Amino acid sequence: MDYSSEYDRFINRIYRLNLTLIGNSIIIISSSSILIYLLEELNFRILTILLSIVIFGLNFTIIKNKKNNSIQDFAERFEIDLERDYSEFENTIALYKKGEFEKIEAAFTNKKHRRSRGFDEKGLTGGVLSQSLDKENQRIDAMKNNDYDDLSQEITAGESLIREADQKYAEISEKRWNESESKDKDLIEAGVEKLGDLVKTDWFEHNAKDGAVKELYSDDD
Repeated sequence: MDYSSEYDRFINRIYRLNLTLIGNSIIIISSSSILIYLLEELNFRILTILLSIVIFGLNFTIIKNKKNNSIQDFAERFEIDLERDYSEFENTIALYKKGEFEKIEAAFTNKKHRRSRGFDEKGLTGGVLSQSLDKENQRIDAMKNNDYDDLSQEITAGESLIREADQKYAEISEKRWNESESKDKDLIEAGVEKLGDLVKTDWFEHNAKDGAVKELYSDDD
């Protein structure tokens, strides 16, 4: 399965569901308004209003359930725990829309670290105690523990996302570096295009400056 555009498909699906909700709501309101205008008897008008409210509520509930299912499915694919922290899901979507892939990578790297941690009772707790630590507990031998069997498996959706983020961030970084080199006054003055070419010249020997490193730090440091 291709996970490279899972975000785009998810966002497009939510967008279509929102459009469906708005479109159906407009149709329901318009139809009920026309019927109320055409009907002369008060009882029929009241019945029309009640039916419109019921249909409107059903429409809203159905669309909302579909959206919740889409969100839950997306979260499970990318190993986001909605019950634990819904803001993680919102933050991931926001970062993707802004193209800040390096921050998505950091978030999923931490998630992967938590996911792959062992279950040794005397191992790292990460600040979370599932039970009291007892000196008498027997240490679990990782080489004899079945919890570590079959670790080699298909790449997960989260791992695929990390790889995609790495590739896109590498492209962004390369572009920024090339732009920086093209505007560097020292490179232009030396008549070279790359920083590596500048190092090969005697530019640094002729432009040495006492205390240059110290200037990079503030007095407080």
